[in-house]
Amino acid sequence: MDTASFQKLRLAVQENANPADDRYVTALQGALDQGLRGSRLFAEVELGRTDDVDRMVIGICRCVDDVAPWEAGVGIERMWGVVAMDTRWEIHHVSSNDSYMEFEAAVTMDDSGRYITVNLVAEPARVAHPVEADADQPASTLADRPGGSSAAGPDGLPPRTATIDA
Repeated sequence: MDTASFQKLRLAVQENANPADDRYVTALQGALDQGLRGSRLFAEVELGRTDDVDRMVIGICRCVDDVAPWEAGVGIERMWGVVAMDTRWEIHHVSSNDSYMEFEAAVTMDDSGRYITVNLVAEPARVAHPVEADADQPASTLADRPGGSSAAGPDGLPPRTATIDA
């Protein structure tokens, strides 16, 4: 489902119902927290609540090493199926790339249509600190490498040449 379709359906629910009361929101947030932490997809999970009807439960997660945000999105979508199992109706949307994942969802909790909205963001694992060069050792240059040349072009890189055998 695309973002516009998701937002249209979420808005339709919001216009015809009221936000769920605290006990429902607390229960869903707890189930979501347990699912995210138990998934082993994330090194860090932080959930909270807002007064924004589009983002009643919010969260930010940091992926573990070797899990890209888009992979975490696939895992969250599966986990959400379990978390939202006892709701009356649910809709969700996932968008992701290599550096970011966003999960949006809406559920109705009872026959009166009381709803809860969720917005989660996942970021990639933290990058390890770069190894600093030893100050006593000179930095290697292209001329130091086998087949290297110390001649540099105007951009500071070795000139680009090619030979075509006819």
